[in-house]
Amino acid sequence: MDGYLEFQAKEIVNKMSPEELSGQVIHVSIPGKTLDQTAEKEIEEILPGGIILFGINLGTKEEISNLNLELQKKSIEFSKLPLLISVDQEGGRVLRVRDGVTQFPGAMALGQTKNSDYAYKVGFVTSYQLRKLGLNFVFAPDLDINNNPDNPVINTRSMGSTPEMVSIAGIGYEKGARIGGAIPTIKHFPGHGDTNVDSHLGLPKIDKTLEELEKMELIPFQESIQQGAEVVMSAHIVYPKLDPDFPATLSSKILKGILRERMGFKGVVITDAMEMDAIDKHYKDKNPGVLAILAGADILLMTSWGKTTRDMKNQILTAYKNGIFQKGERDLLKEAVYRQILLKLKHGIIYEFSSKKSESKEKLSDLEIKEIDFFQNQIAQREKNFLEIFSSNLNAEISRASIVSFPSLFDPNSVKIEETIFSVRGKEFETALEEKNIPNVNYSKIPVLVKQNKFKRIVAVTFSQLELDLVAKLAKRHSNLEVVALHYGSPFLKLNTLPNLKILFSFSPTLESKKALLYSVLERKSTIPVVDLILKGENEKTASQQP
Repeated sequence: MDGYLEFQAKEIVNKMSPEELSGQVIHVSIPGKTLDQTAEKEIEEILPGGIILFGINLGTKEEISNLNLELQKKSIEFSKLPLLISVDQEGGRVLRVRDGVTQFPGAMALGQTKNSDYAYKVGFVTSYQLRKLGLNFVFAPDLDINNNPDNPVINTRSMGSTPEMVSIAGIGYEKGARIGGAIPTIKHFPGHGDTNVDSHLGLPKIDKTLEELEKMELIPFQESIQQGAEVVMSAHIVYPKLDPDFPATLSSKILKGILRERMGFKGVVITDAMEMDAIDKHYKDKNPGVLAILAGADILLMTSWGKTTRDMKNQILTAYKNGIFQKGERDLLKEAVYRQILLKLKHGIIYEFSSKKSESKEKLSDLEIKEIDFFQNQIAQREKNFLEIFSSNLNAEISRASIVSFPSLFDPNSVKIEETIFSVRGKEFETALEEKNIPNVNYSKIPVLVKQNKFKRIVAVTFSQLELDLVAKLAKRHSNLEVVALHYGSPFLKLNTLPNLKILFSFSPTLESKKALLYSVLERKSTIPVVDLILKGENEKTASQQP
């Protein structure tokens, strides 16, 4: 079937005009939850290969499905091709879709389970549920290694601080997502973990050699590519020892020389958003879209509409007409479009909106009949897998397995519930205690209760640095009691290592993650393991200071 799909992709691309080719390599955004005049005009004028949706576009599951169907109809009307409709749905703190999908914990929580099967299931279920809503392209998993605890943008979006941890969870997730329906994307190549600058707001630099990257950042990417990953997102980061002039997104030395030639990647390369400051403020006058395609990118991701996307299309079209993408007998723009079209064909996106499905078999060729059978079997297998993998307690099971302790093991059963003071805030926590008839006291009442000398543990909830500091003060004040912080925010804060203070991390603000934290002190029977990350402990070195 692959040979037939490749033949179809070439036929489609060879029939495209320069205007169509220039639009296909651009993915755009739209302003609202419906196909309004602005969105329709964007599709008509740009003829984009895809659309990225954000929270402002995503309402109820019915609204999402209707919007995606209307977008596809309009794209087929103007370009005769369906769209890749993408979304950032990493889990945890990066959740664009709220209705119609399971709110799993994020990447770092998955990494701490050290269970590739969990990651596979989360990837599959997330992908399956997104495709059901008409979202066929997901920007996950994040394969960045968060080995710098000062990283302001990756943080809990990473699977962990080591190549092994990121590979276990990241590759499992990607493999599950790949057969779930929404095409997964491994990102941000060649690695965004060891930086303290957010590329949305500045231009990060990582001063590592290729040899150093191959021993750390590139390991999860290389392993995922070897396992069949089909899409890579580039990072807007300068690696001076690889290319002193351009960030990875615009660097032929990195995208072509390392990713495609050295690592053997033959799939689709999509850029991170081209409007981010790392590109827009530093390379805007250098035709960054043209540079990205020349470097080896296939899709230019735009998170806007209107003038910025029209300018990008004109930039690509002008370069194409001037022969910039012609390299001997090779047409680099056509090659980029071909790879994207082939991706749509392989994942049944073109088939999904094809008139072939309604044709009688007598009117179809043998190859067309085989194609229909192939994709019908693909869909049937997807449904079968979902029934086998998904269960009502899957999210709770994974969320509970992801809870870890700092700075040492935590034994929930060393203190009885009746010997515990609970002082928690937040509807989810308060409701759970009410349901179990467990008292929940105001913070100011704790000193009075402690004087009764019948309590051995205090449990509080934290999210921010300020809240963690308050709990640390509580632990100092009551050094004879064990103080437990149920922390659902970032772990990359200043963490106090008092002997009587335990911090339980969920890495995620989802409902099940919060419930899992409380479960860990109320019902869990086993000891909670120590967190496996490079953190910023009060007396610990940061990653940049490690020997």
